[in-house]
Amino acid sequence: MDKVYSCLSEKALIEGNERFSNGKLLNKDLSAQKRKELLENTQKPMAVVITCSDSRVSPEIIFDVGLGDIFVIRNAGNIVDDTVVENVEFAIEKFEIPYVLVLAHENCGAAGNAVEKVMKLEKLTGFSAHFEPIIKNIYTRGNKDISQSELAAKVEEENVKQAVDTLLQSEMLSSLVKEGKLTIAKGKYYLGTGKVKVI
Repeated sequence: MDKVYSCLSEKALIEGNERFSNGKLLNKDLSAQKRKELLENTQKPMAVVITCSDSRVSPEIIFDVGLGDIFVIRNAGNIVDDTVVENVEFAIEKFEIPYVLVLAHENCGAAGNAVEKVMKLEKLTGFSAHFEPIIKNIYTRGNKDISQSELAAKVEEENVKQAVDTLLQSEMLSSLVKEGKLTIAKGKYYLGTGKVKVI
């Protein structure tokens, strides 16, 4: 793992997303032979992608990659908690992956639902409770007059920043970043255009 491979991983993902957003997807090898190769030779993913479970946000599709190319971790709201950190640590250690992308997306139902409940003064429970301090933090920075949709968009982006901060609390991951062997990046996927912006 090193910085060169991190850059190559990001470049491959961005190029794949360009193909997707332009409707020029590559033909994928989904044959029995390809599956056999992955079974016998194990996987060698180039990146870890942490993203939302939203059915419109399928990383293998929006980055135009094939079987075995990326290690994907998904949950509603792309929340990074201890379990997700452990998943990332496992993937990095097992497969020497040089690049992690935490990917938000516009119009996130999980973030939007949390914002709606806060505005109605409802109590957030379950995974939604994760968003409450993020929402309150945005409010305290002088954003009390923004619309619900603007607030939700800010929550999506703040959530990604917090996710990266949480990953960097891992001794293993922070050490690899300091050594230049791992890059942890933030991104946002725009449903309308199909484009991913690496922040």
